[in-house]
Amino acid sequence: MKPMRRQIPRLLIALGVLLLTIGLLIFWPQGWFDPVGKDDPARVQLGEQVEFRLLEELQKIRPDGEFWRLKITDEAINAWLATRLRSWMNHQDAPWPQGLSVPQIHFSRSGIDLGISIEGTAGGFPLILGFRPTLTEGRFRLQPGWVRIGRLPIPFARTALDSRLEDLIPRLEGPVSTLISALLDEAAMEAVVPLVDGRSVAISGFRLGSGWMILQAVTRPASR
Repeated sequence: MKPMRRQIPRLLIALGVLLLTIGLLIFWPQGWFDPVGKDDPARVQLGEQVEFRLLEELQKIRPDGEFWRLKITDEAINAWLATRLRSWMNHQDAPWPQGLSVPQIHFSRSGIDLGISIEGTAGGFPLILGFRPTLTEGRFRLQPGWVRIGRLPIPFARTALDSRLEDLIPRLEGPVSTLISALLDEAAMEAVVPLVDGRSVAISGFRLGSGWMILQAVTRPASR
């Protein structure tokens, strides 16, 4: 019995260390996850600039067949998501669902993290869904990967979480519906953006880094 009693303090210490580690992983802040900064003037301005620059780059007149690149950073895309997504959704007659934060994104060399908070799930802490993007034969696919609460990995949770999000996210038509399908059920989508003047932008490649993504594209002329 005495050896067993000697082990109890060690077991309690080990359990305490384990619980502390789990707590740190959950509570340790994600520097890129801030979906509530929609009233920050600097962030609002950045969100507007991001939208303007993206439209400018897509619509720019370019020589036929010329490849061009666009760098997208965490800061830029998350400013747009936090300050512009809700109003954009309202214009699509699809109010953002209650209890669901707007998404935030983090790029890394291993893939793309999408963070979101769901009221009543995981105590309100950010749920992180990982994706490994691929581009093959002109079709873009987001292969589902990891799930975390904060920084804590949660094995075998992906199917249940995707099902919950599918119930919450409003149904839309067109490209947005295609993107949601790609996020939730690994459907491939055509890597082409149609423009209002009949031209189109085809994404031909991409590169991921820490906090950024570079897209390579070519602008195709309008079909006659």
